[in-house]
Amino acid sequence: MFLKKNVLLTAVFAMSMAPLLPAWAGTAAETAPHTAAVKAMTPQATIDSLDAALLKAMHGGSKIGYHGRYAIISPVVRQVYDFTRIAHLTLGDTWTKLSSAQQKAFVEVLADYTAATYAARFNNYAGEHFAVVSSQNMQPGTEGVFSTLTMHNGKVHRFDYLLQQQDGHWRIVNVVADGVSDLSLKRAEYTETIKSKGFAALVAHLKAQIAGYANGRS
Repeated sequence: MFLKKNVLLTAVFAMSMAPLLPAWAGTAAETAPHTAAVKAMTPQATIDSLDAALLKAMHGGSKIGYHGRYAIISPVVRQVYDFTRIAHLTLGDTWTKLSSAQQKAFVEVLADYTAATYAARFNNYAGEHFAVVSSQNMQPGTEGVFSTLTMHNGKVHRFDYLLQQQDGHWRIVNVVADGVSDLSLKRAEYTETIKSKGFAALVAHLKAQIAGYANGRS
């Protein structure tokens, strides 16, 4: 567990160097249904909520199809993730150079992309189960929740979440899957795309990936 905690602690340090977001930052997530329930959740309960939605979608599988799975996952994903915070941390200095409209558009496409990825990849059920192993306070307002996904063949995957609290809400700001930080991957890919092709190209690329998931391409 030392390795995964060390990865999360590195992320905590990186986030501590970034300024807090303006008051409108939570708008996309806070307009989702059942926000009051999310506000009352503990960090572990937030992860349990995500896992429950994924399992429900997996049980639906091909019977409900991609769009049915997306319909189950998307509202929960928008509740439990802080996409504005993630967008800011991912884009770094570029974020502050975007207009308010561009920032909101990017947050929306990032939320859509995350839900689409889950819907495409968690597409069937064969006895898998999630379990929260432990949680740890990283610093005030920041919690690490360490979990596993056990496959039907016994293989175990780690999903370690970093959550932050703002205005009473516990939301995910990073996921470390089997030791690989999603935030770090996004930062590297998105920064390079913006540098070489521009912000509009990044948005178009993400939208193309979303369309690909919807059409059965992953």
